[in-house]
Amino acid sequence: MTATTAAVIVATATVTLSAPTAAAAPVWCGSWLQNPAEASSQRNVAGTKQFVGDPGEYIVVREGTHRGRWYAWAKLVNDSETDLVALIWVNEANRTIYQCGNRNGSGGWSYDYTAGVDDTHAWKVQAKYQHSNVVYGPAVIWR
Repeated sequence: MTATTAAVIVATATVTLSAPTAAAAPVWCGSWLQNPAEASSQRNVAGTKQFVGDPGEYIVVREGTHRGRWYAWAKLVNDSETDLVALIWVNEANRTIYQCGNRNGSGGWSYDYTAGVDDTHAWKVQAKYQHSNVVYGPAVIWR
């Protein structure tokens, strides 16, 4: 996958979202979880890991439960600089693409992990990385 496209897997078909569409996504986290570390049953969302930057550095979408709901958030792992991560997600209700970043629910980027977006809002999820360039991880249909 290149930095200019993000693939969304739909059954056996692939739908491609252009990077400019995701880049222009408004910042909103829906019903968000400020501290995803509070979630239980945490794990990586299958198919969302993308190596970026330095060797061993990657972005991934994680998921976990909190108070009866599932949440997804983006995480930057093994970062040795001040790189940024965001969660790109598609709203279930209106199919609009949004970007969720820092844990206050209103910022577009984070240094380590983002706020968690709940499963009643998010339909597709993907991690986004920024240093000197922007890289999108694979996007997948979630929950």
